[in-house]
Amino acid sequence: FAAPAIAAFFEEEALTWIVRVMGLNLIINSLAIIQRATLTQQIDFKTQTKVRFVAVIGSGIVGVIMAFYGFGVWSLVAKIGVMAVMDSLFLWILNPWMPSWRFSMESFRRLFGFGSKILLSSLIDKFFQHVVNLLIGKFFAAALLGFFTQANNFVNMVKNNLFQTIQKVSYPVLAKLQDDRSKLKEGYRQIIKLSSFVIIPGMVLLGVLAKPALVALVGEKWLPSAPFVQLLCVAGVTYHFNAINLNMLLVLGRSDLTLKLEIVKKAVIVLAIAIGLPYGIYGLVIGQVVSQYIALFINSYYSDKFLDYSLTEQVLDILPSLIISLLAGGLVLTLSKQMPGAALLILLVGSAAGSICYLGFHLLARTEEMSIIRTIIIPKTRLLFAKLF
Repeated sequence: FAAPAIAAFFEEEALTWIVRVMGLNLIINSLAIIQRATLTQQIDFKTQTKVRFVAVIGSGIVGVIMAFYGFGVWSLVAKIGVMAVMDSLFLWILNPWMPSWRFSMESFRRLFGFGSKILLSSLIDKFFQHVVNLLIGKFFAAALLGFFTQANNFVNMVKNNLFQTIQKVSYPVLAKLQDDRSKLKEGYRQIIKLSSFVIIPGMVLLGVLAKPALVALVGEKWLPSAPFVQLLCVAGVTYHFNAINLNMLLVLGRSDLTLKLEIVKKAVIVLAIAIGLPYGIYGLVIGQVVSQYIALFINSYYSDKFLDYSLTEQVLDILPSLIISLLAGGLVLTLSKQMPGAALLILLVGSAAGSICYLGFHLLARTEEMSIIRTIIIPKTRLLFAKLF
């Protein structure tokens, strides 16, 4: 019903049916929520990985074929729709579940009290995730929205793929420790250290190699996206901090506090938009970056209160990975400026050199993160791949 209003907002009549068709994906994805939740609860990521792999390949083939035959933007719409259908369908096949026809008011009250606040928090968060896109599309040239969206996709591809797996695996494990605060704190310390070990260098390297990455992977016409990529990488360093601190409240069953924090953070974002928008698109984006760092103080408040795990302690825990990432990033930046040749070569050599330097510095410093990787993560990863393949 809102599709015509959205099309009018962007002054693009074609968006009316695109939005309506894309909206069906919300319904399709919701049909498999229980299947996905039960698999996560059972720590069965093998089945979810197989389903997602098949859905990505199948939808990709459909999208490429439609693009080849000139369907334009509808090839992307179809790709997303086919992925949603395949994902939900195979989850139902591999993890069949049917609701009983008995209604429990007691269960409803218990689940609604917890889940409604998570739902409202998620809706607020999703809305504000797209506010910047809406403002750029309305007040600036359409090309700038395209460049910003491409930059956002690049950064999200790195940070989401690196962190979401850690978060999905950790939640059911940590939920079992909710009654032992000392063990829960130690568990969160390990998650912050390990996620920082992966995400911070990923963000630093992507920021340093933004230009060759864009040219090599999507073409030189997307080069104006590079400054946006670099700014979003600065914000991306905080992503796992904020997510982990909020995750802690869910583990403790305090979705009410999650909602309160979400409202406070969004008030900060509104203020950042009001201050940044008059300074143009870069003022708007920089405002979002600053608001992410302010969110660190907001999200960590209850971690300090419930687990005695302050923001200062969290920063000290990730300091080795941050310092080593900046050193490796500085070396890669120097190397990339000296390298002539194709963007793909600079990207490959820079990524390899950065990774080697980063791991080498960790080994030389004998950091706790590297010790955990060598003694726990690598053996378990081998077992996981053995089960998957």
